[in-house]
Amino acid sequence: MISSATTNMLADCGAVTFAPNDVSAGALSMLATKFGFGTVANYTQFAELPKNRLTYFLVHGQLPDSAKQRIIHGLRGSDHVFRRFAPIVCFVTSGPRHQTVPLVQMGFDEVLFITDPVAEMSLKLNDQLQHELIYVDADHYFGPDRRRIERIDPNDPRRKPGGSPYKQIRVVRDPRMGITTMDVAH
Repeated sequence: MISSATTNMLADCGAVTFAPNDVSAGALSMLATKFGFGTVANYTQFAELPKNRLTYFLVHGQLPDSAKQRIIHGLRGSDHVFRRFAPIVCFVTSGPRHQTVPLVQMGFDEVLFITDPVAEMSLKLNDQLQHELIYVDADHYFGPDRRRIERIDPNDPRRKPGGSPYKQIRVVRDPRMGITTMDVAH
């Protein structure tokens, strides 16, 4: 059972689905409805949705990687804060957990297995709200900090020194108050 606090917060959000076919789109829409999103729409209805409503973008894992990357780049490249910093979630059907790593590296905020319990997935979706998240703005990447999945200590000698310049941004998403961002000094 999904907690009422989680349901209430997701009820104040919309969900837009991207899937490779009608069957997958229907299944993803039904799942989004179970989570309790206030509105659920297919990507073809995207332009009709309110721009000032926190919207989750739910992407079916069976879409080709090139399509996933276009979705991520299109949203992250937006000038509108509700699109640029929106939660983008990939749903994979099954398989080993390590398959989520390339998807996180691609820039998804979260990767969920459709076979997991709805309540567990709902909690992970809820974690995208009212918590401080770190985004990275670098020459060739903009999105959630991908280092969140690394198991190597930041001071480990295997880490390459230097790297390219980047900026960190604190992001807090609140369905009722909007999205706030703040640059982080590092």
